[in-house]
Amino acid sequence: MNMVKISTDVKEVLANQQIASLVTADKNGVPNIVFMGFVKVRDDETIVMANIFWKKTEANLKENPKAAISAYMPPMKAYQIKGNVELIDKGPLMDEVADWVATEMTDLKPKGAALLHIEEVYDLSPGPNAGSRIQ
Repeated sequence: MNMVKISTDVKEVLANQQIASLVTADKNGVPNIVFMGFVKVRDDETIVMANIFWKKTEANLKENPKAAISAYMPPMKAYQIKGNVELIDKGPLMDEVADWVATEMTDLKPKGAALLHIEEVYDLSPGPNAGSRIQ
């Protein structure tokens, strides 16, 4: 599947989201969902996340790299972003994520980082376009 570039509006929601969730599934399709405290846009085609407490999420992504993120920004903007996740546990990106987490919460240390390579974006905002693929 081809990667897509996210719009300025989607970037705004991710930057100002009140709550974001990450959905994964194991090789048998059993879903898992976690709330995300550290998620941000890396570039037009990639979202970076910090792996701090992932257990089942990490195991799922090792078996099945497909995932979806949903993000909500009050009063009524929301998007779902789907793609493949690349797990990272060392190198410059891991160092960047560790520094990012340390600036927000000094007592947390990430186990790893993850890149979501964006393939699809859906509008989840209430209204007539809810559920529509926009990118």
